[in-house]
Amino acid sequence: MGASSGPAARPASLWADLSDMLGSDARLLRLARLAALWLVPLTLGIVFVVFGTGPEPQRNWLGDMLGSDFTQVWVAGTSALQGRAGEPYDLPVHLENLKAAFGPDCRFAWHYPPVFLLPAAAMALLPPQGAFLLWTALSLGLFALTLRLASGRGDAVMIGLAHPLVFCNLTYGQNGLFTASLLTLGALLVDRRPWLAGLCFGLVAYKPQLAGLAPLLLLVTGRRQALAACIVTVLALCLASLAAFGWAPWQGFLDTLAQTNRIILRNAAAGLDINASAFGAVRLAGGSMEAAWALQVAVSGLAIWFAWRAWTVCADPALRTAALLSAAPMISPYVPLYDLAPLVPATMLLAIAAHRAGGLRAYERWLLIAAPATALLRPAMGATGFSFGLVLGLATLACVAARALPGLAGRSARAEVEAA
Repeated sequence: MGASSGPAARPASLWADLSDMLGSDARLLRLARLAALWLVPLTLGIVFVVFGTGPEPQRNWLGDMLGSDFTQVWVAGTSALQGRAGEPYDLPVHLENLKAAFGPDCRFAWHYPPVFLLPAAAMALLPPQGAFLLWTALSLGLFALTLRLASGRGDAVMIGLAHPLVFCNLTYGQNGLFTASLLTLGALLVDRRPWLAGLCFGLVAYKPQLAGLAPLLLLVTGRRQALAACIVTVLALCLASLAAFGWAPWQGFLDTLAQTNRIILRNAAAGLDINASAFGAVRLAGGSMEAAWALQVAVSGLAIWFAWRAWTVCADPALRTAALLSAAPMISPYVPLYDLAPLVPATMLLAIAAHRAGGLRAYERWLLIAAPATALLRPAMGATGFSFGLVLGLATLACVAARALPGLAGRSARAEVEAA
């Protein structure tokens, strides 16, 4: 009796508890709720205090640039407000503007289409610190509202906000939460409020590599009202940017497309360890450009086919939304880790669909358990030369596909029964 209750029994007891948690949806949900209650306040405190303030107006308490990637949004917006909207597309001039505003270590190339100068200019009406805090609050608020509307549950909002990809976006000052929110809202509203859905899809025009799948699905599934609203929204944004800033930024954007390809894809100036695409995975492993493009075309084709099939045969709006959210990042050859943010609502909607159908499958549960590991994606990818980001994206896509497509769902259920 003494031996069974001694130190040697503790690992076995711990493993039994872990196994029980892995096999119980209820225990997994309780753990997620408990973790979120600690992580969300901690995340917000770090973002708004450590990253959002500092001893100098342009520096946070870590000594880094205030807002990191957001710095160039503010600088580009400032140039636009001052009647120099073409400067962000002139790399040497843009780098000098960044240096003057935030110091010599602030070096980013501006690749966004001119429609993004509209919100950038709005942010530049405030000083850098106030702009970063407002940008952070708006992205966080919209994302929380989206999770609430998608799930109808307060605990799902808290769990979603605790996801490391949310923290990643907030600390970088990136726009991934806006992208994830707009794509989610558009997909959920597409049949009930098609004009509003098209508006949401059209607003993602600032990130065309992630925005392109939604109008394609609207076209091939005959959702004409939503497609019309999407096209009208994009045209309105383009005309608004022309009216506000003139032709110069559009000319600069078109002239720098080849430069963007060279900087982002060929030279990987942002780092090979940040690109979670199929293209990036091959390059990270030391493969050739030709091999990288070959794998990217294959993965893109697979993602488009799956999204089309899901939107054609799946009757569940939650799974159709998850299909779009999981497929969209896999199509682009450049997917920085913060642009994996759509996977957060995708996995949440997958879990909701699983709950309605009777519970999570084993591989779905492992996908949810692996979520905290996304905080280590970039260090792990850099250390190993292996794209864990791509694995996460493809795993999410596969789990959604098994639920959304009847044939795959049947085969996966039979496989689980046989394994048991």
